[in-house]
Amino acid sequence: MNKAFRSIHNTLAGFYLVFLLLIIWELAPRLGWASDVFVPPFSRVLKTGWELGFINIILYIAISLKRVFFGFILAGVSALPLGFILAGALPWLARFIRPLTLFLSQIPPYILFPIFVIIVGVGEGGIYTVIFWSSFWPVLFTSISGINNVDPLLVRAAKAMNANRVQIFFKIILPGAFPAIMTGIRTGLTMSFFMLIGAESMGADSGLGWLIHNAQSMGFIERIYLGALLVAVVGAVLNYVLEFLEESVVDWKEVA
Repeated sequence: MNKAFRSIHNTLAGFYLVFLLLIIWELAPRLGWASDVFVPPFSRVLKTGWELGFINIILYIAISLKRVFFGFILAGVSALPLGFILAGALPWLARFIRPLTLFLSQIPPYILFPIFVIIVGVGEGGIYTVIFWSSFWPVLFTSISGINNVDPLLVRAAKAMNANRVQIFFKIILPGAFPAIMTGIRTGLTMSFFMLIGAESMGADSGLGWLIHNAQSMGFIERIYLGALLVAVVGAVLNYVLEFLEESVVDWKEVA
């Protein structure tokens, strides 16, 4: 019994603070600690979600995730090969363009959104471009860093055993760089999701970002909180899924 209790306690330990926050959220407006006009009780936000409908909420989430994954996949298939080429075959070019790439990566996608709209138009194109820009740089930099951090002794040992370039890449370089690449993928996907919310509020007619922006325009306070809550939940789920995949796939990663 004690073991079962400790197991449940260990599982829920990380959520105790979340439960406490939700309780405070519910009680604060009811006890007069905050105005219920600007901070509606948590139960009222849940009621708003119920009235909006489960199907509609799932549809908003699905639309946002579709945009995230599509833009992120485009960034991944572009950044990963480029990172492999720059770090493995053209390290001198990687050093040469590093100041430029660092400069470009520091430009927030929101600032570039009007430019993206001019280039690709309003709507889905601009949204996908924002997601692409947000996730491209973390994947590129971590792939370059991961390959650069592969132990050169392993590469020389493989060459001494007459391994060809393809074998060295798949047997030595890729496994050694994969933990860093997975970190870049997780960072890029998380950034893409949160950047998407802002992009949807500027150029979409559906999705979680649009839900928040539309609620703000119409003065539906409960829907604003509902949208923010959905964004937090979906973002947390994405992060946990990526952590699980990282721990499962990258079994050679050293546990901190």
